[in-house]
Amino acid sequence: MPVGTRKWFFALPSLLCGGLAFAGTSNSCSDPYWNNTLRCKALTYLFPTPPLPAPQPVPEPPTSVGDIKAYTRVDLDDPSIRCLDGTRPIIYVDRAVGDPSNRWLISMTGGGACAARDADGNGSLEDGQDCLNGYLTDQTQGSSTASADAMSSLTDVDGSGILSADPARNPVFAHYNRIRIQKCGYDRHSGRATHPGVTATLPNGGPTFTYDLYNHGQKIVLEALDTLVGTGSGQAGLQYSTWVADGSSVMSTVETLPSIADATQILFVGHSAAAHGLYQNIDRYAAWLRALPGFVGDVRVVHDAQFQPAVENEAAFDPSQNPDPWLHNTLFDQRTSGHTPLTGSYDSAQYHAQGSSFMVQDYLAWLQSPSDSLDTVLDASCVTTHAATNDTWKCRDRLHVRLHHETTPALIREDYLDPNRDHNNAPDGFLALWGEIAAHAHCNAIFGTSVCIPVFSAIEYRERLMVQAEHFRQGYFTLSELALGIDPSGPPATVFLWMPNCADHSGVYSDGQFLETSIKKYGIRTRYREFLEQFAVAPSHGVMNTQVDFLDGAQSICAPLLLLDGFEDSVTSPP
Repeated sequence: MPVGTRKWFFALPSLLCGGLAFAGTSNSCSDPYWNNTLRCKALTYLFPTPPLPAPQPVPEPPTSVGDIKAYTRVDLDDPSIRCLDGTRPIIYVDRAVGDPSNRWLISMTGGGACAARDADGNGSLEDGQDCLNGYLTDQTQGSSTASADAMSSLTDVDGSGILSADPARNPVFAHYNRIRIQKCGYDRHSGRATHPGVTATLPNGGPTFTYDLYNHGQKIVLEALDTLVGTGSGQAGLQYSTWVADGSSVMSTVETLPSIADATQILFVGHSAAAHGLYQNIDRYAAWLRALPGFVGDVRVVHDAQFQPAVENEAAFDPSQNPDPWLHNTLFDQRTSGHTPLTGSYDSAQYHAQGSSFMVQDYLAWLQSPSDSLDTVLDASCVTTHAATNDTWKCRDRLHVRLHHETTPALIREDYLDPNRDHNNAPDGFLALWGEIAAHAHCNAIFGTSVCIPVFSAIEYRERLMVQAEHFRQGYFTLSELALGIDPSGPPATVFLWMPNCADHSGVYSDGQFLETSIKKYGIRTRYREFLEQFAVAPSHGVMNTQVDFLDGAQSICAPLLLLDGFEDSVTSPP
């Protein structure tokens, strides 16, 4: 068997039994509801001899007390809203510890994204190869719910961080109703599109086939919120079956949440690519919630691991625009092109406006209809504001949205040494996708080509983040389009900025980062958990609170690392 085929078989879900019927359908790949899904096409190649397993397996309930987990799987009802491979979206739910609570935490995870492509240039999005490739390599992490368990602890490699139900470790957020919207749209939780009959080919000489592609990420979030509304303000919210311990036995029970329409606070938490998606969507979700009858709640957002160097920050390093990066605050001037020794002749439009850019193609492919406005998948106030100046392409840049258009109170986290490919990307360096493609010295070693995009070393990346953070906190309340009234959806909201130097991507969902990583500033040590707790109770407008390593004499104290001798030690960031 070819190596690639083994990988393909390994990537498929392990839960292949059970069945789940939906109104008017059977849980079978022979049913029209299922037969052209990527899930059933995958099962067809895995099991060439009928019968095929059910496309949507029903997970077994816990059989022992030790199998009971904090979070319970809840299927979303609308059969028209689907995961990338056609399976049904789910959420994981854990009711607040202690007394009933009207505070909510809505969490989302990151990972890859894909979209249908126009491979032959005829204007039709007929190519599904991009999504098939992602499905084969990353399927259990974001494009299917076929392997989702009935209960989960939602732990990462290092605990569950802010999602923990233990009030001793999580004294504030354990008392929120905690919801995980399971990633399965593979579109940064932003898509609204269905593309019937796209074409793709399995690797290693495999067959070419067609399937129906679903990028429904934004719809899934809105359906999840609608599910949590229940019967509305003053009434019961979501009711769901779960399992609890009855002595040494497992007992089935029904739990009822309050309606999210009665929420006093809703904290959206997006990590990595989910934080990217929330830059474009959080104001939309906040508006949706505010439109609920009786809703008067406070909506906030955490963008965890999503504040990389912006193209609009690069002008500070262009000698013709700024003789000293620290001298003039050019961050809010929307200087989207220039020339620096590191990036060459850079131009944001080449990346955010040209049709050949995947950033452009993704958002067009995620529209529900080709005739829909971009404001249905991008930040709406940004698109409206820039329509007047014919430069709505800027709104595809989520950092432009963050600088100028996001009106929801936000906490932003970026680790200087984040090893993720979209960040510091050690040892190769940050990929400046908007920089000039040229014969840079690193091209051969990193990309194996003679020409390539620029990359930033760790030192160059750090300097740009320092300047960006300093100029952001100086100018956000006075120089942004919200502050100047150019975007009238404002005023600019409270921002908390957390920037350690600890070489960690996982952030808010990691016990080490959430509980232990801290920044010492002016002699006061603040842990990330404490910073998040401060953000939750801060005024919704007028506050800029920054804990940024290298600024104001601040210094990171990184999460303890287990040393070879078995003792723990805290690693302080280098000077």
